[in-house]
Amino acid sequence: NPETVADYEGNILSVMRQVKYSTKNENSIDMVLFVNGLPLFTAELKNQFTGQNFINAISQYRTDRDPKEKLLGFKRCLTHFAVDTKRAYMTTRLTGLTTYFLPFNKGNNGSSGNPEAPEGKYKTHYLWEEVLSKDSVFDLISNFIQEVIEEKENKDGKMRKEEKLIFPRYHQLETVKRIVADAKVHGSGKNYLIQHSAGSGKSNTIAWTAHRLAELHDADGVNVFDGVIVVTDRRVLDK
Repeated sequence: NPETVADYEGNILSVMRQVKYSTKNENSIDMVLFVNGLPLFTAELKNQFTGQNFINAISQYRTDRDPKEKLLGFKRCLTHFAVDTKRAYMTTRLTGLTTYFLPFNKGNNGSSGNPEAPEGKYKTHYLWEEVLSKDSVFDLISNFIQEVIEEKENKDGKMRKEEKLIFPRYHQLETVKRIVADAKVHGSGKNYLIQHSAGSGKSNTIAWTAHRLAELHDADGVNVFDGVIVVTDRRVLDK
């Protein structure tokens, strides 16, 4: 649809440095990314050459970034990144000292962190070159980032609703994209084996992949798969 393509290409992604977000003080966030003027992601950037790293960025979010400020409120920005030249971490909800950050790294030969970068680049170059590129940002918004409402039981036995905003970790994003890209080129009939460690988000990886494959079509607009069946023995996945 030419009109849809024109609308898509008309979106403006921008970056602003040292964004002052409060009327109460002069605090500023190192970087905020916008689409058509609406803030999407924030980032605190640290440099090992100045004696700071991602731990300092995480501490800054926990102690100096008030989640009551409009820009930093839950679901106002989708994700907050703590980044240095070697590692990246992220969270979707700021809660002061209890803010929980997850790693957003590629891994390094079975270990944590990131592999050695090409000459002239930082180890975290993938964050802005791949993940935060224009097409990737809209893919994240359309197909990955989602709000989830879960029912949890209090100590008194009463049920409560807990709201979460989910942003994929790097290995989840990479897994879904690689499977979908391969299936688009080679069609159906291939087998894939994905290894996930415990607690690394297998459920969401399966769900994201299933939804993407269900709507996948080739260059001629023909569906690659007639249907998608997920066979599982876990209740959380059945949901």
